[in-house]
Amino acid sequence: MSGRIKYDFAALGDLEGGLNAQFGRLEDLASQLKSQVAALDGNWRSPGAKQAYDAAQQNWDRVFMQAREQLLGIQRGVTNARTVMNETDTSIARGFGGLV
Repeated sequence: MSGRIKYDFAALGDLEGGLNAQFGRLEDLASQLKSQVAALDGNWRSPGAKQAYDAAQQNWDRVFMQAREQLLGIQRGVTNARTVMNETDTSIARGFGGLV
């Protein structure tokens, strides 16, 4: 083998923490937006406008939940990769420790 495998556990931890923070911010912004739009709910003058709004809101909620699930999948992948790499590194270190 010509190269070494190097894992940056701290960077993976930072990425994991950053993803958590940004997911929380995204949830907060979505909640704020929904609250602001819901405040307009009483202003609809026609059943057609109300139905169109409700359909658009349902679509937004569906798309947001899909995006949220995909982003959470990325976060779970980063968390899992960090855990597996750390466990593998520890196991290998123990194996070499027995040779000394």
